Amino acid sequence: MANNSKINPIYVDTTGSLISVGAQLMISGIMVTPSNATWALIIKDSAGNTKFSTNNVAAGASMPPCSPFISTGLEVTTITNCTALIYTTP
Repeated sequence: MANNSKINPIYVDTTGSLISVGAQLMISGIMVTPSNATWALIIKDSAGNTKFSTNNVAAGASMPPCSPFISTGLEVTTITNCTALIYTTP
């Protein structure tokens, strides 16, 4: 399957742009499903600011709670051995 930003939740399994540079989106939650012992996910806005980052590699690494946030543009810059569901609020 490929990324699908036309559904809620947004389905992500590859790197790339999800939402155009000028569009705003309210993210209400992110669920990551690892497919291997080693996994990582980094999501950034169109300005290159990290909006969400998680992995199993760092000491004490865990899935952080996702507080709702607004993003202008949305891009997955790293996704390794996992899929993600990004829940949005209309």
